[in-house]
Amino acid sequence: MLQRLTLRRLKSAPLLAGILSFVAGFIYLIQSIIYLYTQRSMVDEGAYLYQGLLFVKGAYRPYQNYGLWLYNAPLSYIIPGYIQAWFGPGLLVGRFFALFQGLMILLGVWIVVRRLGGKWWASAALLIIAMNPAIIKIYSLANSQVLIACMLTWVMVLVLGEDRPAWQIMTSAILSGLIILTRHNLAPLFPILITYIFVQHGKKTGLWALFLGLLVVVIGHIIYWPNILAMWTPWIPEKLTPFLNSVRPPQDGTFQMGSSSWGTRILVFFQGFSFHSFIMIGSMAALILWPRKGQWKNQGNRRTTIFLAILFVTLLVIHGLASLASNARVFNFTPYIAFFCVIGIFLVISSFSAWTSVLSRVRGILTVIFILILFPGLGYAAFPEFGYWLKDRFFDILNIHLPRTQDFFSTWRFLPGTASLRKLLANKFGIVFDPFTDIDSYRRILPAIAGLLIGIAFLCILWMIQRGLNKKYHRNFGYGYIGLVALLVASFLLSPTKLLGGMYDVYDCEANAIKGYEQTGYYLAKIIPAGSKVYWESEDGAIPLLYVPGIHILPGQIFGIWSYSSSEDSDKVLRFGLWNKTLADQWLIDSDFILIEERLYDNSWDNFFDAHSGYQELQSTPNMVPCIDRSDFRVFHKTPYKD
Repeated sequence: MLQRLTLRRLKSAPLLAGILSFVAGFIYLIQSIIYLYTQRSMVDEGAYLYQGLLFVKGAYRPYQNYGLWLYNAPLSYIIPGYIQAWFGPGLLVGRFFALFQGLMILLGVWIVVRRLGGKWWASAALLIIAMNPAIIKIYSLANSQVLIACMLTWVMVLVLGEDRPAWQIMTSAILSGLIILTRHNLAPLFPILITYIFVQHGKKTGLWALFLGLLVVVIGHIIYWPNILAMWTPWIPEKLTPFLNSVRPPQDGTFQMGSSSWGTRILVFFQGFSFHSFIMIGSMAALILWPRKGQWKNQGNRRTTIFLAILFVTLLVIHGLASLASNARVFNFTPYIAFFCVIGIFLVISSFSAWTSVLSRVRGILTVIFILILFPGLGYAAFPEFGYWLKDRFFDILNIHLPRTQDFFSTWRFLPGTASLRKLLANKFGIVFDPFTDIDSYRRILPAIAGLLIGIAFLCILWMIQRGLNKKYHRNFGYGYIGLVALLVASFLLSPTKLLGGMYDVYDCEANAIKGYEQTGYYLAKIIPAGSKVYWESEDGAIPLLYVPGIHILPGQIFGIWSYSSSEDSDKVLRFGLWNKTLADQWLIDSDFILIEERLYDNSWDNFFDAHSGYQELQSTPNMVPCIDRSDFRVFHKTPYKD
């Protein structure tokens, strides 16, 4: 009775829920500010900002012949380009725009979840995001993940629920069309959304939404016709569409990356569960504990949850295949989930109150299988963090000295002296553990074994908890229900730790990673006059070029090796904004300045400068990336020829 009264008081305390929401937002804000300064940049971020700036300034036009290579749809470049045109070019501007979008995501999530489950669930949803460093780090970069997540969140704000105003539904359809023109990998959103509008809001509203959404997409294609079709060609088999050959680009660097092992793909898959633990585990729980027909609050709630489930699963499968089946993009699985992870949060909260607590045998078995796969998978995903530590602890145990025996189980006799457990296992059973060989195997396998043992212990503890609850409350609490809810709570509480989201450190750098890019760019701006032709070679993207106005570089090299083409048809390569060796060599000869990242400088460059006189080496730039040695640029200037 006291527990029920306490819950009722909490539910009737909106001010406390509001304070908790504000605290969650503040936690997100502080972390995002820290991460936007302390993460290094990468090729995609530089391309979005620099190419967007060139588009807005009119130096190039999206999809023009002999222009820039667009790996994604045009708005992913144009939007950050306009932000820089308004507030000034630079990485810091791009990242503060990402911070603003992250806060808009929080606002949208709060509105949607309050509508689906109330103010306390809205506060919990914000905490789910604010407690996960992996999500905040991804959303603190000037990449398209935060842009798409923001747009997608506000589509949900406008469309989810019953009795939405017609103008909001129409706006959601328009926004979904703009999403396609920003990242075309989100194209499945549009048909699923329109179907939901038809079912939830009626035929007339659905037809208008279909018309307006398609109109946006069609207008975007008309503006950039016909070369915009190039963004769809990777999705369509060449043999079926020979009529698209004129807009089909040659193979780029993503087709030439080395192969990834199955071990790498499994690692990346479970890292997706680690870094998005609440979303992935919660969505799986929602599917296993899917409510029976009579358990839904109302039909509107049922239709909304079905829509969210179909959308989340569809996007997860498509992006899982796009990353895990690829060699070049295999490590993109976690960032890909960030596009639509808010959908997973909405799915869990929309369905939670109606989850089936008494499970059939099939659902119970599925729960046990899921847990026995998940725990060793999470352990395997954590081997980069804990592998060596577990390996050392394992051999500490094996090095424990025990009494020596001879046929102990038959004679029960001890021999003089002692021997290590490792030697006893080797002598008696032929099981050899060598700490100096197969080190990588130990650091991979041991965390997975530890995860499996923890999973088995978890199942045993659940069994005891279930028995205790059934005796105390005289109710049949389903084993699977208790297990999945407990797992969901644990994933939330452990999200900030190194076991889960706190382990994400892909781009972690020093206290002010942006300073190095700015110093490099400002130095180059002082020594390179506007109008100069520049040869650029870097592994870390084009961020410094944001601070050097008016120069000309080989457009394809903005993406570095990712836009390199093995095709020998140089005209076609150049027409699609890519580059090959012939084009690079010609650009190199004609350039006024040559910029080479120090760690890319090798003997071939010495040979080039020996064969081509007339170059003066200027002072190198400051170190561009504080946490990467030799990331400064060597600068060579072609001096004017004097007769």
